[in-house]
Amino acid sequence: MNSRKKFAVAAIAAASLAISTSPAFAKDVVLNGSGATFAQPLIDACKVDYAASSGNTVNYAGGGSGKGRTDFTNNLVDFAGSDAPFVGIAEPANTIYAPIYAAPIAIMYNLPTVKESIYLTPKSLALIFSGEISNWNDPILAKDNERTVKTPIYGTKQVAVKTTTVDKKTKKKITKTTYKTVPDVDANGKPVIASYDTKTVNIDLPSTPITVWYRTDTSGTSENFTQFLNATAKSDWPKAQNGSFIAANPKSSLPFNFQGASGSAGVALGVKNKVGSIAYSELSYATDNKFGVALIQNAAGEFVEPSAAGTSTFLGSGKIEDNGTVTKDFVKKVTGAYPLGTTSYGLAYDTSKPGQYKNQVMQAAVADWFTYVLTTCPAKYPEKGFALITGPLADKAKAQIAKIK
Repeated sequence: MNSRKKFAVAAIAAASLAISTSPAFAKDVVLNGSGATFAQPLIDACKVDYAASSGNTVNYAGGGSGKGRTDFTNNLVDFAGSDAPFVGIAEPANTIYAPIYAAPIAIMYNLPTVKESIYLTPKSLALIFSGEISNWNDPILAKDNERTVKTPIYGTKQVAVKTTTVDKKTKKKITKTTYKTVPDVDANGKPVIASYDTKTVNIDLPSTPITVWYRTDTSGTSENFTQFLNATAKSDWPKAQNGSFIAANPKSSLPFNFQGASGSAGVALGVKNKVGSIAYSELSYATDNKFGVALIQNAAGEFVEPSAAGTSTFLGSGKIEDNGTVTKDFVKKVTGAYPLGTTSYGLAYDTSKPGQYKNQVMQAAVADWFTYVLTTCPAKYPEKGFALITGPLADKAKAQIAKIK
């Protein structure tokens, strides 16, 4: 497959879903991983069902993409999660990137008096996260929220999802069918825009100081967020992307209203405890805490909420590289795209190349877990906001996973 081929990522491609994991290796394998907290909500939700289905246990410590890459390099884990490729240190010679997660980075905020979602342009985000804007009633933010806005409304459908659990007393498997609401897709796997909502908004933002929360650990979420700012608001965010938010920030020292925390959960806790706070994180950290989330203006001029469908549409304008990573296109005018959508990767060992890797059973278990995440988890837990990857990117992911065993 041409590595520059455009790909489509869809939220779901089938009308129903059932567990089909039948591992051809010994059960009761324990897999240990670490890395991106971006992927942790989906992993934590899905690993229990995976254990019931496969008999294997997945432990995932989080710690940030930087920690995951370091642990993987030092052979401390069986797999790792990373929102970005290796930067600054050489990756192990037999590393493979498997693009198995896709989700939006949400801009979440704590403004109890604002009862509807706010609207932000890339320029406004750059000014907030560089400290140029430090109050919510700033005229630039007022202009964002006193205008006519056009937002896409994605179609949805109901799908049947089978979930397996194990009775603690009898040790018997119990399968339960529930129905989930997921984005509808067309014949090519692209999310369907059912309609557009055009309205004039006039949101009164409070005279509350802004507290900016950022990741203190080396974070792929920070790297993707600062890449977005540099690509879409370069005059206000001239510094290149970096896994360190401080290193990527245009200011030589962060302003007084900035607060740091380790991991997405730590950032979310900070936002929860301080009215006026704003932060960037994976969507489920916002929904689980009932924070407001901003609609972000895309290159086509639309304001789009963070969702699996909007993420899929945005990533559909990107390119697949030979190593399985994705180069995103921030300037292409793609209707319905949520411009802060991103792909995250499972890191594992390629047994076709010389270097360190686990034994055959462990390699097969990692491949099975990655396949389960890729094909099953997002549809089982659509409330977590992750997109089910389909099309050429899914084909690439499966080809990468095949190298593991």
